[in-house]
Amino acid sequence: RREMRPFGVRVSIIEPGYFRTGMTDPTTIVKGFKHLWEQLPAETQAAYGRRYLETYAKTIVLLHRASSSRLSRVTGVMAHALLARFPRSRYAASWDAQLLFLPLSYCPAWLADAT
Repeated sequence: RREMRPFGVRVSIIEPGYFRTGMTDPTTIVKGFKHLWEQLPAETQAAYGRRYLETYAKTIVLLHRASSSRLSRVTGVMAHALLARFPRSRYAASWDAQLLFLPLSYCPAWLADAT
């Protein structure tokens, strides 16, 4: 954001969070992850363990269930960022972005990386 200020460009960061779209379909994601898993060397699979794969799949399904299908929340903040006379520097479009991603974005990198 700061780099663009001398040129008169205002930048807004939009953090949409997790929404239900074709791209976040758990069946597709888990299938792709399993395909990549099978490509890994046996020693890498052993290092992570089969439980890692199962936990990942369960987490993706839970995220999908908890996510919203109301994409208008994202397009609404995009419209505000583009059309407002004084747009905000950051927008969070969903509950997970407001409760997790937005506060995390203000933390030092070492703390955000630890989560």
